[in-house]
Amino acid sequence: MNRYVISGGQEGKNRLKLLSEVMRPTTSQLLSTLGLTAGMTCLDVGCGGGHVTLLMAGIVAPLGKVVGTDSDQEILSLARQDAEAEGLDNVEFRHADASVCHEDGGYDLAYARFLLTHLSAPEKCLSAMVQACKPGGWVAVEDIDFNGSFCHPHSDAYQRYTELYQEVVSRRGGDPNIGPKLPGMLRQTGVKDIQLKVVQPAHFEGDGKLMASITMQRISGSLISEGLATEAEVKSLVNELNDAAANPEILMSVPRVFQTWGRRAA
Repeated sequence: MNRYVISGGQEGKNRLKLLSEVMRPTTSQLLSTLGLTAGMTCLDVGCGGGHVTLLMAGIVAPLGKVVGTDSDQEILSLARQDAEAEGLDNVEFRHADASVCHEDGGYDLAYARFLLTHLSAPEKCLSAMVQACKPGGWVAVEDIDFNGSFCHPHSDAYQRYTELYQEVVSRRGGDPNIGPKLPGMLRQTGVKDIQLKVVQPAHFEGDGKLMASITMQRISGSLISEGLATEAEVKSLVNELNDAAANPEILMSVPRVFQTWGRRAA
């Protein structure tokens, strides 16, 4: 059985595109903090739709290179089309198990966003990411603390959505609240100079408020197969979340995001 709770394909990529737009300012700031610049080589593990992969490729061009890996063949094909449309010839997308990184050392940066939360053995993947870096190279992870999601004023639908998301990820062997654990996990791999920043986009209006309802739609199959919700309840929650998103008096956040990074020891 597929352990990944969020359905993929074109609609999955559309969700990732919206999420990437929401996260772009803070992810771009992280890459700037890491000193990402022209000529560097980067690995994006569990790259999904390749949005961060292409962002990196634009920064390290023309001589630098970025490799994105993922287990979803369809979404990788769509990412390759995006790279071609943007005229980026310094990016490569490889089909690989997103739970394991098999790349040899030599990268200036190994990066993963919203990947470890879905893995039953995230420490194994993180250790392999460290091995993919050259000595002194950066290892950077962005991942969630879903329990930190909020909606104001209170919404029963939003609360139910956050409860269901956390339960189904846990059922599938993931950790929906892995964010605060990341510094310790990096320390266990021997990473040095570990740093941390917490970010959390929130919206009164705009497409960012649709993340909850869209994610609810994309996890519906997993929820129903796990017996956590009925199709009728899912539809009702999606409608209520869309109503909340359309109400400018309601503030909705995405999950709290922990940005953690450090260097591979020399």
